[in-house]
This record gives sequence, C-alpha cells and structure tokens, in this order.
Amino acid sequence: MRVSINVTNYSWPGGPRRIREELLRLAEAADESGIDTLWVSDHLVQADPNAGLDETDMLEAYTVLGFAAARTERVRLGTMVTGVTFRPATLLVKAVTTLDVLSGGRAWLGVGTGYHQREADAMGLPLPPLAERYERLDETLRIALRMWSGDDSPFEGTHHHLT
Repeated sequence: MRVSINVTNYSWPGGPRRIREELLRLAEAADESGIDTLWVSDHLVQADPNAGLDETDMLEAYTVLGFAAARTERVRLGTMVTGVTFRPATLLVKAVTTLDVLSGGRAWLGVGTGYHQREADAMGLPLPPLAERYERLDETLRIALRMWSGDDSPFEGTHHHLT
C-alpha cells in the first residue's frame, strides 16, 4: 500500500513566514516517514470546499513543488490536478519535465479538464465547454508523450499547433 498527502489549503496562521515553515515541515516529514507522494492542488485561487474563494492563501503549484523538491530526497511530487486551460500544453510539459529533472525523477504529471468557473473568471482564464476541455486534455497528453519521446515533428491539433 502507498500513502500520499494532498495539500489543498495553505491557510496556516502567521503569514508568509509561517506558510513557508509549515510547507517545509510537511515536505521533510513526508520524505522521512515513507510517504509515497506529496500532491498539491493546482488552483490559482483557493478552491478548498471548506474555505472561501477569497478568504485564504493559495500558492502556485509548480513553485511549491520546486520548493519541496529542493528540500527532499525521496518523496514523489505532483499536482492533483492541473487544469488544461491554466497553461499552454508545452509550458505545462516543460514545467513538469524541469521538476522531474531537478528532483531526480520524482515528478508526476497530474492533469485534468478543470472545472472551477469562479476561479477561471477571477484569473481571466478561459473555461470552455466540457467537450472542448476533453479535446484539450487529449491533445495535451499527446503533446507530452511526443515531447518526452523526443519527437519534435510538427503537431497539428484542433487547439494546439506546434512547429
């Protein structure tokens, strides 16, 4: 059996310094105790159902994972999950690949269609209809596999066009 931790809320009292200290404590404890994976939510505003949208702190997921990677040696790292409308597909794959290289092969790609309309509106991001988000998810996964295999040939999808 594998046990993971998912951080969904960064609302520790005490401000930025306390948030940093608690994340560091959590990452190091996960690494030392045998936790398999440390997941962080990839939301741009607080989306924890137990917290208000604008009431609590929310950190950017890949920066948090880079911070955790620098302070750990064993625990695997990933997002639960990145919405395909948050970042261009190639930028997302590049971020996960960079995390994987710098963490010594411990990164996971967690990607999904996204769902939070209030978050998209607050951050000025598109949230197209679900069918389109599934098309974007399919293309993102195809692009990831191509990039990781070294295939640099052009990609012509419905939503992504790579030269």
